Amino acid sequence: MRRAFGRVLLGATLLSGVICFVMMWLIDANALSRKIFNAPVPGGVELTQSLLTASIMLPFGYVLFRGEHVNTVFLTSRFSKAANRFLYLFWMTVGFLLFCAVAYGSFNFALRSYAMNEQVWGATVRFPLYPAKFAVTVGAVLIAVQFALEALVALFAHSDGDLSAAMPDHEKDHLHV
Repeated sequence: MRRAFGRVLLGATLLSGVICFVMMWLIDANALSRKIFNAPVPGGVELTQSLLTASIMLPFGYVLFRGEHVNTVFLTSRFSKAANRFLYLFWMTVGFLLFCAVAYGSFNFALRSYAMNEQVWGATVRFPLYPAKFAVTVGAVLIAVQFALEALVALFAHSDGDLSAAMPDHEKDHLHV
């Protein structure tokens, strides 16, 4: 189940990459049209701001899935495997609860924005805000589910998050040119 959800997270991350690519071209088009035609892309800034929320929130779950988040093993490297497993389970559960709260709050916030048709006024166009708010909800749900899966893996597969992979290999550092 973890691997299947990992594919969903990979898809969300790839979508985030496409969104970043679109944002790059939108910013370029906006800058060029300002310089050449003295007229910006209508709604370009507002669209970029909205896309930014999706590009930031969607890949969070995939980073957790891959275990490529920031790890500090200064203390935990000295703990027993059982202590590390307990700490991993504890923090994955806390992360799950935290992002469930974020998802719940952002969903209500986005729903209210949709119900009132909240919009931002750009230079020339009105731009709806609720899609960006729903993107925060989707990203929070993705990472909350991944936190839950990681907690289940820690509980039933006795995983400690494989923090040993984060340990530095000093011999390899000396060979790096």
